[in-house]
Amino acid sequence: MISLDIESWALTRAHHIVLNEGLNLAKAAQDLDRKRSRTLVYELQKVIAAAILEAHAASINAMRPTQPES
Repeated sequence: MISLDIESWALTRAHHIVLNEGLNLAKAAQDLDRKRSRTLVYELQKVIAAAILEAHAASINAMRPTQPES
């Protein structure tokens, strides 16, 4: 069950990244705007890295055993 949740999250996150940062990058490349393209590549890298860190943190939290209530 956790696997499906992670897959669903990953697909949703990837869709969001492509729609936002990916389309902006494509538009800048189409306009031959090198400066904006470089900036957007950097932003895309940051967003992907943040998503990877978020997924890693979530997987660590999912693996932790729950503490019994006192």
